[in-house]
Amino acid sequence: MNLYQNYAASRMFSRWSPIYEEEVEENSYSAADEVAKAAIKYLAREDISNPLIADIGIGTGLLAQQIYDALPCRITGLDFSEDMMAACAGRGITELLVKCDVGSDPWPLESASQNAVISAGLFEYLTPDMLQHFIKEASRTLQQNGLLVCTYMPAKAGDKTVTFWRGHSGTYLICGYTESQIEDALKCSNFMLVEHSPPFKGCVFHDGSSYDYRLIAARKG
Repeated sequence: MNLYQNYAASRMFSRWSPIYEEEVEENSYSAADEVAKAAIKYLAREDISNPLIADIGIGTGLLAQQIYDALPCRITGLDFSEDMMAACAGRGITELLVKCDVGSDPWPLESASQNAVISAGLFEYLTPDMLQHFIKEASRTLQQNGLLVCTYMPAKAGDKTVTFWRGHSGTYLICGYTESQIEDALKCSNFMLVEHSPPFKGCVFHDGSSYDYRLIAARKG
């Protein structure tokens, strides 16, 4: 499953990268905005000069740009789409961009090195074992009390975790998670949940259809 998902998602983002930001605006995509607001809120309360922030699945840098504009920081971006990272590189906001399959590869970040790990619109591409790897790596790379802020697509108890999505950029797996699945995964990697938002609209398409996200913010214990 993971081999298929990696191939399908890589192909999709390669096709999507030229029009990604245009479609984000057209469809009122909200994940990056919500993660940025939450991360800025929590980081602004801390007495940290130039916090080290890892944006996991940085894409074209829409989330990272908002953090960079709001507060002095040093951003490292990880992604497995070279096309998306090429667009991000043009912004000039990251210290480092590294190609990495964040759902299976060790992250090229030192242990206990980051003040914050942020990610928007990524968990839906992570199968359960990939999600577990993500959270373990986030815990490893964060400093004590470091901040994790992410979004995920909520599922109801009894729903299938993995379904197929067929879009103009290709067919790939979409993964939804229940509240308890997310909170249990965080606890297993020594995170303390500080915010778990109600569902909010992630995108609203031209035909009126939409999907929801939820936001989590947690501290490494």
